[in-house]
Amino acid sequence: METTWKPVAAGILNITVGLLNVIVMFVLIMLLVAFGGGLLALSRMADLIPIWMSGIVQGVMIIMALIIGIMGALPLIGGIYAVQRKNWRLALTGSIVAILSVLPLGITSTVLIALAKDEFE
Repeated sequence: METTWKPVAAGILNITVGLLNVIVMFVLIMLLVAFGGGLLALSRMADLIPIWMSGIVQGVMIIMALIIGIMGALPLIGGIYAVQRKNWRLALTGSIVAILSVLPLGITSTVLIALAKDEFE
């Protein structure tokens, strides 16, 4: 079996996408911690939103951070397995999830993983 550069390149692309997603997740969490309570208090004082909607913005930000965190973890794990040339299915799963985040990098890594299927254990 001949080893090529394809799994390593795809793994690096997946790791890049995963790290970008994790950074975005931490930025969302920092924004939520830094400004969440203040924005909520200001909007309530100005009667911009009704009382029953008070926590919805923060809840949506928490859900977004969780989804982005999951979408960052799978490409990271898939990228690590792609660089090691282990577990083709997990590497492909990480590449497919990377498509949802950063389209060009995700498509490129998915194609490279699919072409290098024979190189995995």
